[in-house]
Amino acid sequence: MYFHESEAIARENRDLQATMERVDEMLATIFTAAPLRPADFACRLACDANQVVAIFDLLADQDVLLAQEMVECERCQNLMLASELREAWDDGDDFDCSSCGRILRRRAPVIRIYRMTAETLARPKPAVPTADIEQALRELDQHSSVFRRLGQIWVIKYEREMILMQDARGLAYLARLLADAGHDVPAVSLLAVVAGIDPRITSGTSGSLLDDQAMAKYKQRYSELQEELEEAESSNDLGGIAKVQAELEAFGTEIARATGLGGKKRERTDAEKVRKAVSMAVSRAIDSIRNEHAILGRHLQNSISSGLTFRYDPERDPSWLTPR
Repeated sequence: MYFHESEAIARENRDLQATMERVDEMLATIFTAAPLRPADFACRLACDANQVVAIFDLLADQDVLLAQEMVECERCQNLMLASELREAWDDGDDFDCSSCGRILRRRAPVIRIYRMTAETLARPKPAVPTADIEQALRELDQHSSVFRRLGQIWVIKYEREMILMQDARGLAYLARLLADAGHDVPAVSLLAVVAGIDPRITSGTSGSLLDDQAMAKYKQRYSELQEELEEAESSNDLGGIAKVQAELEAFGTEIARATGLGGKKRERTDAEKVRKAVSMAVSRAIDSIRNEHAILGRHLQNSISSGLTFRYDPERDPSWLTPR
């Protein structure tokens, strides 16, 4: 295993050993400060989510990981510290999503995520043994079109020409697009690729801010606020009345902003920052490839469309061998 702490945990917890080995291997390939969700690992590895949580907690005890309580914006899936939400509400202030500006409600669900600590990230990055790389290159050379990472190196082959490139965020985005030719991939979903985890849900795409399910939740919350107001008025709680009325006003503003004039649902525009960041990374990656492999650079430039969603749509699908 890469982390010596993982080996110690496996020795002391035999029931976790098999899952520990797989989690350790996946953590070694991620090796970033990106948020880590046990449910994502369990889904990707097809293992028990409770075991992953137990492993993450044990790694947190060893200062390999840091556990954080976060709130997640239901609109754009942006993560923010739960402590900041509680502090804002204690002060009677609204708490806006730092990404899309949506006002988060008091009862926003708190989730537990993990990150690699600064000390962990200061360790040397996991390396792929030279013999393994040479063997992998021989195997990859048997395929006509390859876009796969080995350690910190990307092996790229197209039209019988192979190039090696240093790892970069944009290359991971491209690999994800090549693996799903002919399908739209939301820009925000590509962000999760860098962490090596496919997102649980897609978000950030164009579409209505409020679908039927979201509208039902808004109606439920409105009813709850009305009940809270009635209780405050019946007990002559002036402070409570003022607080609920302020939330009702903010709630009404949010509804109006989301539905637009006449109740017509507006289209979302909150993913602009994500779109720009991903677009720039993809463009830089294509430019870098073009400098090494002009034919492939032109192919990618002509086949990839970008925006709030990205799409690789070639005239002829080369049947890429991409990351597993």
